[in-house]
Amino acid sequence: MKLFKNSTLIVLGLIIAITVIGCSKTYLRGFSPQSHFDYPNSNVIPLGKVVGEASRSAIFGMPDDDSSLQKEAIHNALNSKSEADILINYMVFDKRTDLLFIHTLSRRVEGTAAKMRIGKQKLQQLKKEVYKDENSK
Repeated sequence: MKLFKNSTLIVLGLIIAITVIGCSKTYLRGFSPQSHFDYPNSNVIPLGKVVGEASRSAIFGMPDDDSSLQKEAIHNALNSKSEADILINYMVFDKRTDLLFIHTLSRRVEGTAAKMRIGKQKLQQLKKEVYKDENSK
C-alpha cells in the first residue's frame, strides 16, 4: 500500500511539473523590406541591428493577434537606437507559450534600424556615366 502511495505521488508530481513548465513554440512569420513607407526622395542611412518585442496574455483563450502587437514590437525596436525612423530588412517571429490555462503570444522583430533624411539624391554621377555610355556607341 505504501509503495502504491509513493508511486502515485511521484506520478502526480511529474504531471504537475510538466504542466507547470508549459509548452512554448516559436514561428517565423516572414520577412519584410521596411516597417512603413519611407519619405519620398529620402536618403535611408542604416544605424545598426535592433530587436524589439511585445507580448500579450489571455486566460482561457488565445490573445488577440492584430497589427497593434507588431507596431508595438517595431516601436520598441526603433526606440533602442537614437535617431531611428524606420526598420528595414526585418524578420518577424511569434512565440506562443501555454501554461495550464494561461496563453501568451510574444511578437519579436529583428532587423536594421535606419534614419531617413530628406535631401537630394546623388544622381549626378550616375547621369554622367549613362551619358558617357550613350556617346561611346
